[in-house]
Amino acid sequence: MSTPASASAPATPSHPCAPLRGRPLRHADLNEARGLLPGWWRMDPELHGRLPLLWTRLLGQSGFTGNVIEDLSQPAGQRLMALGVSVALDADWAARLRTEPPGHAGATWYRDFLDGRTAPLDDRALAQANTAGAVSMLVLHYGQRLIDPQHPMAEQLLLTGMQQFRQAHGGYRLADVWQEAMGRGGDYLQAMGYQRRTTREAGQPDLFGLSRGEAMRQLPGTPVRDVFQFVPPVMAFSGAERRMLRLALADLSDEDVAQELGVTPHTIKKLWRGVYDRATSALPELFASPDGGTEGGAAGAVAGEGTRGPEKRRHLLHYVRQHLEELRPCA
Repeated sequence: MSTPASASAPATPSHPCAPLRGRPLRHADLNEARGLLPGWWRMDPELHGRLPLLWTRLLGQSGFTGNVIEDLSQPAGQRLMALGVSVALDADWAARLRTEPPGHAGATWYRDFLDGRTAPLDDRALAQANTAGAVSMLVLHYGQRLIDPQHPMAEQLLLTGMQQFRQAHGGYRLADVWQEAMGRGGDYLQAMGYQRRTTREAGQPDLFGLSRGEAMRQLPGTPVRDVFQFVPPVMAFSGAERRMLRLALADLSDEDVAQELGVTPHTIKKLWRGVYDRATSALPELFASPDGGTEGGAAGAVAGEGTRGPEKRRHLLHYVRQHLEELRPCA
């Protein structure tokens, strides 16, 4: 989720090559994240002030994805260096971007969401769109604190941002992906694989996009083109299981996952049992030990219960990182 757009209130990194980590946006990040909007963004003050409330409503919805990049050398509460947010669009918004795209599309989408005119696709609608190859994604915004390409940490942020872009958009049977940028940011988006959709007057962001047909005519190797590569999922995780796995992939503890999802630790244990049951049924060889047995005993064993549990979880999460389609709803 990446384009070199400046964010307000830049932080001073403790080291030019600081340890960066990308992970999902969490509720505890929301006030700090508001300072990571692109510097060229136009949003009325009332809407800007309500962003944490809007993000609270959006977090956990299947069609909303937020990712941050943090500098682990900084103290807690001052670590966020970049923020990217995407939504899966309803049919009206997707058609609007194809025919008459509004300027400042991200801010316009937030206003429509606040006023009840649109929302990200829910789990059922997203599953239907994914099955039909009709998922349309808009990067509402991406901003990072350092944009000087001569600064080594700015380059680190961009590279990590491209990894987060794949995490946000990979695994869907995409129809389109769109993102806005200004100036050099547009050059960067084109280098990522986007194609220019608009040429607006100075001071206005341009819209860039890529469709499935355009992507399939490109050679693999650019971040945007490559998220169009799709294979069907085989494990058929439930929505709750997929939400848990997205957080587990960020190395959150079960206690932190439970707190973020607003459920009990007992519920997390039940979700892990379901995950292992589905994974073992779909791919029994995933947990096979060298002697031909199954690691961790019964398929329903919970990671952390017994010596083999952590190893089972490691195998599963390693597989899911390489197969993001398992995190997406599909009918």
